[in-house]
Amino acid sequence: MCFFGLTHLGFGPLPVFIALIFFFEMFIVYTIAIVKHDVDPFMPYISSAADKRPQSCVFAIGGNISAFLISIMVFVRYRQMRSIFYQRDMGYPLCWNTIAKWFGYLSAIGLFVVANVQETAIIPVHMTAALVMFGGFTIYMIFQCYFTYITSPEITVYTVFIYRLTCTIMAGLCFVTSFVCGITASTIFHNRYPDLPTPRPWNGHIYQPGVEFHIISAVAEWCCAVFQLAFMVSFEPEFEKISLQYFLSSKFIERSDEENRDFFIDRNRYRV
Repeated sequence: MCFFGLTHLGFGPLPVFIALIFFFEMFIVYTIAIVKHDVDPFMPYISSAADKRPQSCVFAIGGNISAFLISIMVFVRYRQMRSIFYQRDMGYPLCWNTIAKWFGYLSAIGLFVVANVQETAIIPVHMTAALVMFGGFTIYMIFQCYFTYITSPEITVYTVFIYRLTCTIMAGLCFVTSFVCGITASTIFHNRYPDLPTPRPWNGHIYQPGVEFHIISAVAEWCCAVFQLAFMVSFEPEFEKISLQYFLSSKFIERSDEENRDFFIDRNRYRV
């Protein structure tokens, strides 16, 4: 029998590990990008800071680990809610719980692609994955807010619902702001320079039309990531009570005397 989760803390440290990995890796990525003068120090996009080597390698390692841990977190939360709904004989949230699980998995897949396909490598793939990552997890947060509301105050206190609702609203606003302002910045730039590609990265030290909207978009992107991580950390008290276990059994079939005799005869036949 094997147990997953620490003995006394269960899966509680899991969301905290995800947040710590993000802040640690982004500190390294941002510092290297600034020292190498790869980006403007004032609020580049996360992907722009991690676009070039060696910071792209650090971002890929951290992103891959985080994507794996997020998928585990989504699965644990799914099983937790499923157990609660079964115990309470609540049939209708079970379908929503399954849908929420797949949005969480999509977000983890988006993070995996973003971490391994740099911004300037394959732009459509990277941008699509970023939308799936941030947008998918924002939708996942909405579902989890609903689950928190219908299970309060028996499972969690009502203040946890308020906290998660606040993080969800702020993450949603930041996601929309980042998306709209990013498109606006690109549109303004191409109206002035229709033959030039969108700056990657943007530079505030030279004249680039639309850079103001780019800064707003970049700030909103960082804030969206922070609010989503803050939401994940709120799972820590609930996950402390959860551990996962599975049973592994093995069956050994003894050879008959005739099979053993044939085995040794064949082995001696080919012995040099």
